Amino acid sequence: MNERFDHCETNTSAFRLAALLILLLSILHPAGAQEDSEAFENAPFFYRIEDVRRYFTWGFNLIPTGIDVTAGYHLPPWFDGVESILQATVGGGYEGLGTFRDFDYTPNTVEEDAADPSGNLEFNSPNIQWQMGLRQGIVWNPAEERNLLEAFLYYRGRYDRYLNGRHYWGSGDGEIAAIEASHQAWQSAYLGSDAYGIFGNSLFTGLSYDALHLNRRSKAYDGTYAEASFEFSPYLPSVMGASDFWRVNFSTRTFWTLYQARPEAPKNVFTIYAGSYFSIDYADARRQMPLYVMQTFGGTELREGLADSVRGFEKHSWDTQLKIVHNFDLRFNLPVLFSFRGRDLLPGFVVYFDLGYGALYWHDPANTPGGFLGSTGIGLFLDLLDFTSAHVYAHFPLIGERIDGAPVALDLAIRVHF
Repeated sequence: MNERFDHCETNTSAFRLAALLILLLSILHPAGAQEDSEAFENAPFFYRIEDVRRYFTWGFNLIPTGIDVTAGYHLPPWFDGVESILQATVGGGYEGLGTFRDFDYTPNTVEEDAADPSGNLEFNSPNIQWQMGLRQGIVWNPAEERNLLEAFLYYRGRYDRYLNGRHYWGSGDGEIAAIEASHQAWQSAYLGSDAYGIFGNSLFTGLSYDALHLNRRSKAYDGTYAEASFEFSPYLPSVMGASDFWRVNFSTRTFWTLYQARPEAPKNVFTIYAGSYFSIDYADARRQMPLYVMQTFGGTELREGLADSVRGFEKHSWDTQLKIVHNFDLRFNLPVLFSFRGRDLLPGFVVYFDLGYGALYWHDPANTPGGFLGSTGIGLFLDLLDFTSAHVYAHFPLIGERIDGAPVALDLAIRVHF
């Protein structure tokens, strides 16, 4: 597999140092789906690392380029028995983005790709995102010592700057010039307001229900998390990438532990658990719809769009207004390899089945019909000291077709799919 790279000069030593610091922080400060209830009870302030931004190399998003951090403060309770929390998340990095849309919003289909294999556009983008607001408890969860049902209200912002086109390592000067010319031509002709980037602003609100429980010994989840949300971006014509989209989303994930070998053992021996994730997302706009909205599922954590949520298809290739996805995982957690400071290195494997549906390409002049996507696959994973996990997948499309026509796709992912 060829390697892609950023066609600009960088300070290699500084880049390596930044990557090393990010990795060290990642190991020393694990993030999880659940906050540490004991820390919450004893300290008004909290923080956690949510994710590490990565850039494409060796065929995968591997090189750390940034980080996302959440910090919060427990206000004096506004209502008895529940928590009121001020919370902010800030993150940034240098990432590779792309689109399968032509400059007039026409999506690149399997048939079009056969005639023009370079129809998809890829580019580099510095990205900064921030979110700040209030989480207000409504019902308390005594088992987990946190809010069971809560309302949230956030102001969201982001800055993306779409730079030069990305190309393959070893590309000749002529190929590089052609890629840059294609990228510049697309930016000049693109009908959207965010051809060169976006300074986005939106209000985001909703309700969440959190009854998840993480067994820290087996690394298996039980219970349900669900949220319903609404996001609105006012039209600010003077800012880069001005848009006026709105989006509604409902998402839920549920887990069941099916089997545990020797539950009395101090460390995991063998555990089987199942997970189900469902999300439905609809977005629209009166004047302008940003690329990133078409390419993501909404919610408190933005999730990749339909063709990445249904594993095995090209990222950004199904950026529809209506997106529906269901993921089902059967996960097998194997014995712990070793522990460090109370955190475990735990291997395992997963078998999955995904199904999705997408329709309505915003402003598509060809009115391209929607359709279903489905896939199955198997993956190996390694839980990295409770911070994150690395996954190697073999994906097999069952419903729908990859744009490149491949019957199987290999993938490396950082973080569990849901």
